[in-house]
Amino acid sequence: MKRRIAMRKVGRGLLGACLLLLSAGVLLAGGQKEPAPGGTAAVEAPRKTITLRMTAGHPYAAAAWVQTLEDFYIPEIQKRVLERTEGYQLECKGFYGGSLAKLGEELETVESGTADVAIVNNIFEQAKLEIHNFNWWPPFTSPDLRQVLAANAEVMDQYPVFDEVFAKYNQRHLGRSFNCLLSVELITDFPIKTIEDLKGKKIAHGGSMIPWLKALGAVGVQSAFSDAYTSIDTGVYQGWAMPADVAMTFKVHEVAKYYTEVGFGSFVSGYLTINLDTWNSLPKEVQVILDEVGYEYSQELYKRHKVNEAKALDAFRAAGCTIYKISEQERARWGKVLSDAGVAREAAKKADANGYPGTEILKAYIKTLEDGGYTFPFRPDF
Repeated sequence: MKRRIAMRKVGRGLLGACLLLLSAGVLLAGGQKEPAPGGTAAVEAPRKTITLRMTAGHPYAAAAWVQTLEDFYIPEIQKRVLERTEGYQLECKGFYGGSLAKLGEELETVESGTADVAIVNNIFEQAKLEIHNFNWWPPFTSPDLRQVLAANAEVMDQYPVFDEVFAKYNQRHLGRSFNCLLSVELITDFPIKTIEDLKGKKIAHGGSMIPWLKALGAVGVQSAFSDAYTSIDTGVYQGWAMPADVAMTFKVHEVAKYYTEVGFGSFVSGYLTINLDTWNSLPKEVQVILDEVGYEYSQELYKRHKVNEAKALDAFRAAGCTIYKISEQERARWGKVLSDAGVAREAAKKADANGYPGTEILKAYIKTLEDGGYTFPFRPDF
């Protein structure tokens, strides 16, 4: 009898030990660290959640740069923070199409802290971000967007004024991240074969190219991509200076049936910025990741633009649009007109008068492009 009681006690002891080991295994699988010396399990501290509000004035559905922010930048920074830090995780919330910042008000929205991160469009900030529009000053710049991105980054790294201006508005450029555009062309509701065809026609742009349009004899009208369809359809203006893929995603080709390849060049049209107070509150390892993916953002956007460009030309043909490329001789005429008008020189001099090293930066940008192998049809005159 005593022997049976003893065996029961041994059995209970073994069962209890097994249950204890099983419980420990479950806890370790649930995220606890290995037991510390002495047998006590070290519980992993919960990660601190950092919430970032992201915004853009353009709508997600039609803007590749907004899609790249939402579908590439946000998931990539969230993933890397989890992978490369022990105590943090990001929760990013996107607000687009005017839900947090209206188009052209992104700079002020980040400045106030209403948004933490935004795509700030310099073309809509001709006064506050005058110097950031430098790549729009010289006509007929490189059609190779990758070359333009590299040149912009190199020039901005040389001159602290760009970061100083952003800091003035309580924000910081994230990793030389650029909203960018493939070669800008003309999409209109009338045919264009020569410069004379532009005379008196109302052509829209975000702002930076207005001096070019005026010099070419057109009436430059400041507008936004999101207004293009309705404004052309109702006769407010008769066309836009924009890349093919943008024209397609905003459906401009449905009301403007003439696409003219002029080759104005590729450009930087915006910057990914972060509120300085938000930035200064972030751990160093998180800051590094935001900058790192910022550099990659522009390259990812470039890839998406190229895919959409091929689709755009097919869409134009399917919609019955006329696609025309001006001759090299005619393009040279346009280049000479813009050179004679001094559009680059005048823009740089205006920046000089406002206290910026405008002429110096313009020269540096042209030299950087030329060092990279690009030849201007008419080198801007200083």
